[in-house]
Amino acid sequence: MAKTQIILVDNGSLEAESTLQCRRLAHEVSKLINQEVKAVSVLHSHKIDPARLQNIPAKIFAEEVKEVSQSDISQLIVLPLFIGPSRAITEYIPEQFQIHARRNLQLKIAPTLYGADGRLRKILIDQLFETGWQSSAGTVYLCDHGSPAPEVTAVRDALAREIREELRLSPSQLIACSMERREGPEYAFNEPLLESVLPQAQGKATILMQFLLPGRHAGLGGDVEEICKKFAPPNLKWKRSKLISEHPALATLIAQRYREVNAA
Repeated sequence: MAKTQIILVDNGSLEAESTLQCRRLAHEVSKLINQEVKAVSVLHSHKIDPARLQNIPAKIFAEEVKEVSQSDISQLIVLPLFIGPSRAITEYIPEQFQIHARRNLQLKIAPTLYGADGRLRKILIDQLFETGWQSSAGTVYLCDHGSPAPEVTAVRDALAREIREELRLSPSQLIACSMERREGPEYAFNEPLLESVLPQAQGKATILMQFLLPGRHAGLGGDVEEICKKFAPPNLKWKRSKLISEHPALATLIAQRYREVNAA
């Protein structure tokens, strides 16, 4: 049987809590599949002072591949902590693997979190209700970061349609939007931006966070919160949902993605 290393890969952040949360999630997945799962980032996290990470330095993917290539491990399984087909998963990770892996090391990449099983949709709906939201309580904004890849934004829009259908909401009751977008007409698929649609809220506004981990965007006092403070009308009451990583079912979803790729 091939000796395998399993890694849970997030995008990476300079915020220590993002890495710590990813490690906690990897530990929960480890228990579910009865195999060790290590937390690794695509980029950024290796710059965090290890003193902020319980004196355990963070690793990025290229470093992990180099280390694995020097061992007797024959297969590397990547569990993406990504909602949709980000280019970090579809392009960067395969490219870095090609550069740094020894010739006989195999790579398997599990499916991303969004899938036909509806598990991610159920997590988001739970997080929505956890805010105290009721169908008569105003406008919901399903907000993601904003991506240069239209395939990723298509996942956001699909989730919005599915949540509307399940909760019997109209397009004006649940609006899919992005925190930010790159300039240029070629990135207009990210529209609308949260800042532009937040003033249109009917009643209260609930920001349903399509973000996985805390950081400078989604954490306490982060960019999403600052946008709400700046662009919400003075009389508008608003609140944010918890992040996806704070839901206990996320580890189960990731474990399911492992079983899918392991069976392939």
